[in-house]
Amino acid sequence: MGRTAVGGIALHPVEALWCHASGALELDTKLQAQLAVLAGELLPVAYNDLRQRGIVPTIEGAALRFRARDDGADVRLHVASSDAPATLALLAQGDWLALVDEALEIIYYTATTPGWGALPAGPLPEALAAAGLQVASGMKFGTRYRVYRNGESHAAWLMHQLRDGDSWLDIVRAVRVAHGVRKQLVASDGERCLALKWVKP
Repeated sequence: MGRTAVGGIALHPVEALWCHASGALELDTKLQAQLAVLAGELLPVAYNDLRQRGIVPTIEGAALRFRARDDGADVRLHVASSDAPATLALLAQGDWLALVDEALEIIYYTATTPGWGALPAGPLPEALAAAGLQVASGMKFGTRYRVYRNGESHAAWLMHQLRDGDSWLDIVRAVRVAHGVRKQLVASDGERCLALKWVKP
């Protein structure tokens, strides 16, 4: 935590606030308020949650980085409000996403490619078919499509096409439905597809 500096350790505002909350550092009220403004609302929530789980993340801009406990993978964690517009722009293969609601409850997801390879340009159903996948209506599951591997009778994926106005809470619902019917939720913004899965740090 922190980094070595002349005469001591330089702490990120999020780290300093955590140290104060844990009793390791005493900050006056004015400095606490200044650090809270610099830290933002959401990053400290995810940082505190990870620390309580025994994980000591580093801070990289607006993201946190740590080693996953199950497989030791290097994780980059993005943090967003559950009410924020859902966007795949920040997420890359292997990234995690922490969603925080107004009660400061937090839920984590992994973002991975669904394993379909590069899809050809064009409308999504046609692109999926060209990649050897079968596409059917997903309406009964509240999503746009069901996606099958060729020749299989059980759809492995439900696809949610992001629309203007979709929040991350809409994605939380879709992931929950997909999990309940033993499928994986794939979100698409028209340019790429990412499979989102609930994960425990």
